[in-house]
Amino acid sequence: MTWTDAPGMAAMFAAHDRLRGEMTSLARLTVRGGRNPRRVLRTAAGWRSFKHALRVHFAAEDKALWPPLRHALAHRPDSLALLEAIEAEHTALHLLIEVIDEQVAAPSQALADAGPGALGDLTDSLVTGLTGHLAHEEHAALPLLRQTITPPQWAHFAHLHTRLTAADAAQTGPERWSTTP
Repeated sequence: MTWTDAPGMAAMFAAHDRLRGEMTSLARLTVRGGRNPRRVLRTAAGWRSFKHALRVHFAAEDKALWPPLRHALAHRPDSLALLEAIEAEHTALHLLIEVIDEQVAAPSQALADAGPGALGDLTDSLVTGLTGHLAHEEHAALPLLRQTITPPQWAHFAHLHTRLTAADAAQTGPERWSTTP
């Protein structure tokens, strides 16, 4: 078995592909004329599903991959700095989602005070930030994981990722980003 065949690696790329697809839907939604993106984000299963998928993916990485990677890289400060950067990106993306949720839940006047494009700017920042994070992880962190994570550790990640995403499995299909609850 090569490292790209490891069950956890397949779960990693499947999650990244799904997040990229969700980001495409999110970006289309917030720039489409004639729809209130605030209402759509508040009611669409797609937004809830996207947030859940992202949180689950990050949680699986945080619990199953980063600790053994940190241990393996204990004497490689440059590589540890990369891991710190990846974890900081997770934190920044979580915070950005919280700000978007605050905008979505805010009274109409508060949203008007924030400016007409505030929500679109925030979602654009989320799309840009997550796109950059996924690329950073794939190009910089995955080679380190390949060098250090054992097949049982990958299997643990895959199992944890699958278990955490099971609740989200029913939320599929194009209707997830509709304007109806």
